[in-house]
Amino acid sequence: MNKEFSSLFHPRRKARATDSVADRDRRAFLKLSMAQGIAAPVAIAMFQNPAQAEESKPAPPPASVRKGTLRNTKTDTPNLHASGAIVRDFVDPYLELLRLLREAAEIEHALMLQYLFCAFSLREPYRDLAGYGSATADNMIGVAIQEMQHLAAVNRLLVALGSCPHLDRQDFPYEPDIYPFTFELERLSKSALAKYVYVEAPSEVFDVSLAETDEDKAFINNVIGEHHGIRKPNHIGSLYRSILDMLAEVASRSDSPITSDEVAEWREELIRIMDEGEDDHFNFFRATFEAKHEAFGGKTNAWDLPPTHADYPSYNIPTNPTAYIGHPNQIESIEALLPSWLGNLHYWIALSTLDLGYRTQDHDAVELAMAQMMSAIWPIAEELPQHNSGMPFDPLSMGYALGAGPTQSKRIITNFAQEALNFSTTIQHRLPDRYDTGATEELISHLTN
Repeated sequence: MNKEFSSLFHPRRKARATDSVADRDRRAFLKLSMAQGIAAPVAIAMFQNPAQAEESKPAPPPASVRKGTLRNTKTDTPNLHASGAIVRDFVDPYLELLRLLREAAEIEHALMLQYLFCAFSLREPYRDLAGYGSATADNMIGVAIQEMQHLAAVNRLLVALGSCPHLDRQDFPYEPDIYPFTFELERLSKSALAKYVYVEAPSEVFDVSLAETDEDKAFINNVIGEHHGIRKPNHIGSLYRSILDMLAEVASRSDSPITSDEVAEWREELIRIMDEGEDDHFNFFRATFEAKHEAFGGKTNAWDLPPTHADYPSYNIPTNPTAYIGHPNQIESIEALLPSWLGNLHYWIALSTLDLGYRTQDHDAVELAMAQMMSAIWPIAEELPQHNSGMPFDPLSMGYALGAGPTQSKRIITNFAQEALNFSTTIQHRLPDRYDTGATEELISHLTN
């Protein structure tokens, strides 16, 4: 390392080491630091100005659509699941069941993150709407936790069927073809709520001919109006009905990987998940969409305020932020960028530990993965709107099945955990008081003993 480069990293100067570096030299410094093995977020921490590290800012990408994902088709197409208009790709019911479960995992994962992002976007007067961490269906965080439970159940069923867990997802924004809108990380708003109430609704809810009251008709028209009149028949319940169809077909085969008793248990669990969405979640989102939730205190016009108004329920934070340096929608504020990167590290630690736990039946690992949410991700996500951002929940390009086997995965997850601890020390002065490294340290101990 040359003397000039070394002097910039003098240990006594830490995050203020580049205060005297001229703006025109900062880009060269970033390139040099990364060439020397210094991670971009650490180098940016020294810049104190993430925008200056970008050569240019490309336009935001369009919503991604992956070939082979769930999709609608015309109702006269014969290759449909019996319970709805979701295309069936495979004749073999076992293959089709695995495909549908992986799709369900991605959708549950995406919904969970969207609900969390919305919860943390809420202003203090709407704290009761955001929630406090109990798995109940009367607040945003509670519903998100229930989505976490759905994601866990789907992954446990995948493993029971002899497949692998599926914790990957597509980046935001992306558009599942069975819904009339794009999934995005966005603040809580009437438009966002129209998406969520539609996703969770029973399929017959938006049939105007079945509406029993003028209030129901107005509700239907308001939701459909937010979707610009586009109507598609599928909801999350449609997907689970197709999964139940396939589970029944698999169970009827002599080579079924699970017993009839296990099928009965899983059928009961899947119906519970479906009912929880079509009943509890739908009712919660409808009440919130109509501003009738008790957190609104009778202010039924809350969503009619201008989005920039100080009394609007949520902060006016950017949509689909990212902590990846140089990517579209990169978080601009250094006060938000650095904690967001740390939040990403904990999110990735949680997912990779869940993958390990599901594969190896390590229940302690699963519990320690969940603890990342309460001890690290929550405090960071709660603080970010104060700096005009939200928690990005960026996907990890490496995926979450990190090792060739359990031993290798433990080692790599430990490295991620240590990376988070080291980075948290570097930016300690920027972290909220509630941020806690205890769960991460306990995870390292569990993985290395």
